[in-house]
Amino acid sequence: MAQNNSRLLIPLIWMSIILLPSVLCAQSPRPQKQGAVEKKLIEWSAVEPDSRTVRKLADQFERSPFDGFVYRATTKTGEQMMWHIWGDRKYKIEEFSHVIDDFQSTNFWKLTDRFLRVNVTPGTVDWFDDNAWSVVLCNFQIAAQLARETGSIGILFDTEQYNIRLFDSEEMQKTYPYNPREYRAKLRQRGREWIEAINSEYPDITILMTFGYRAAQQSEIKNFRVGNYKYLAPFLDGILSACDERTKIIDGWEYAYGYRQECQFRDARRVMKHQAKDWTANRCRYEKHVQASFGLWTDYSLRDYGWDLNEHSKNYHTPFEFENRVRAALQHSDHYVWIYSGTPNWWTGERLPDEYIEALKKAKTAAQVE
Repeated sequence: MAQNNSRLLIPLIWMSIILLPSVLCAQSPRPQKQGAVEKKLIEWSAVEPDSRTVRKLADQFERSPFDGFVYRATTKTGEQMMWHIWGDRKYKIEEFSHVIDDFQSTNFWKLTDRFLRVNVTPGTVDWFDDNAWSVVLCNFQIAAQLARETGSIGILFDTEQYNIRLFDSEEMQKTYPYNPREYRAKLRQRGREWIEAINSEYPDITILMTFGYRAAQQSEIKNFRVGNYKYLAPFLDGILSACDERTKIIDGWEYAYGYRQECQFRDARRVMKHQAKDWTANRCRYEKHVQASFGLWTDYSLRDYGWDLNEHSKNYHTPFEFENRVRAALQHSDHYVWIYSGTPNWWTGERLPDEYIEALKKAKTAAQVE
């Protein structure tokens, strides 16, 4: 009987030896995957710094939790390029020589991922007007050259329709009455021309977008109506069809501004990485070039919550909630999470409680080991 029991024990012992490593692994913290991409935080203010501000405050901002930032380019007369880039104002690179000098004279050791902001404003260009469109192409070629010469990783392409709603299918067809098929073909053509102009100066550029293919779908995301962006899809199709093999397109997913739960980030990633492939004309090019990202707004919903510097429980994000939400965003992004702010100034520290700085630092630290 004892001999039979010992025979029964041998398989159990071997089974324990086999299972023990997996048990220990489940109880141990997960190490960072070998070769995993570092998750990075990008700062974007309601009033982006110009090159002079960057040069003046870069040393101070280097101590922030951020890995990069969005900035604006102004001419020598103070005109902001981003508000006129999609119009009839034709720029020359010489107008921004001081911007290049400011950046080249600044030592960056941590703030490696810098983005020049460009808009789709004023948008007063007929998609079918070749002469007018040539000005837009020239301006974005200058923007790409400026980004490259300032050592920036790319551009922040804000696709929000602040003035003319140039991606709104209904508004466009009222203003410029072409049929929908002609519009889709023309926007694909313009998308190809747009990225070719950019890539001619900066082939390995990174383009961080506020809205991507999701905005072009008819159904709207609850509590975040962005309006009609139907014609954004063929424009993006054109970009993907012609972009350089080294170009990266980042879907910034601005919808996440007010996300509260981790599952929202997880579901949004699924849309960007899987569902969106059904919305593009070329799934393979989408998989190769498009990455998932998220935007969070520090002082979100100001009208309803305000921004209390002392009683943080009154704010939309308390420091603890802010940390957890940034952490979840970093976990489900491919590379970037960008932090937008209206009232607090991450550059000067004005109207920015220390608790929010610490929350961001903790989220960033946690994301590197998950």
